[in-house]
Amino acid sequence: MKIADTDAERERGLMGVIKTEGYDGMLFIFGADGDVSFWNKETSLDLDLIWIKDNRVLSVDFLPREPQNGLRILPSPGAIDMVLELPVGRADDLGIMSGALVSLPPELELK
Repeated sequence: MKIADTDAERERGLMGVIKTEGYDGMLFIFGADGDVSFWNKETSLDLDLIWIKDNRVLSVDFLPREPQNGLRILPSPGAIDMVLELPVGRADDLGIMSGALVSLPPELELK
């Protein structure tokens, strides 16, 4: 898993990535709860977006790749503190659904 915990990393996300090799996706960690939006600019992968607050999954949404589908902006379903981006279908493969508990290694725990 790649970690995006700076503004620059969060803005770039998985832009330009054609295939996730050596990692499953990207975890976006925000310093505080808030409403955020994600876009598919220059994203070559269809993505599952897993919205997380207080170590629980709020919802899982689909964000299509940009080249075939045009630019899309997807707002969070409310205040969140993390978002997990995975290649489409991976959330289902892993059984990730609304209400699921999320655990992080101690070095990534939100302060």
